Amino acid sequence: MSSALDLVSSGGYRSVTIESIAAKSGVAKTTIYRRWPNRAAVIMDAFLARVGPPAPVDPDESFIEGTRRELRALAKAFRGEDGAVVRALLAECQFDAELARAFLDRWMAPTRETALARLRAGVRQGAVRPDADLEAAVDLLYAPLYFQLQLGAGGPSNAYVDALFDQAMRGLRP
Repeated sequence: MSSALDLVSSGGYRSVTIESIAAKSGVAKTTIYRRWPNRAAVIMDAFLARVGPPAPVDPDESFIEGTRRELRALAKAFRGEDGAVVRALLAECQFDAELARAFLDRWMAPTRETALARLRAGVRQGAVRPDADLEAAVDLLYAPLYFQLQLGAGGPSNAYVDALFDQAMRGLRP
């Protein structure tokens, strides 16, 4: 249902209806309703189909290299069309409880769990202090990327990501 994401990108979440998705897709509304209960479900499925789930953590990969690569990949996605979709979804989550639940359960929670797994691997590798608050570390590393996205200036640059990561690591290193 990439047409649903096209509609979000062009007119924002609120402009998207089951009717507009059906028209853009060339299918009947009943076809959509057989598979999805509402537009939030359609849009989340389309978004997840395009961006995929978070990559699993390779326990043998260096924490430093893997985390920097992951943060840069997220920033790159935020600089593109996916960033516009995430921005629209985040904004609309304030007003649509179904969308907020779907976004939290299907995107934010798995992404956060992957980040926690990466930090736990960093502790095992000796790159992260064993007494570090890993929940807070996830916020420290990822929240600024979402903040930059919400500011509307495009996704953060690699230079920003590197500076953020280096600063965070000053406090996380043993």
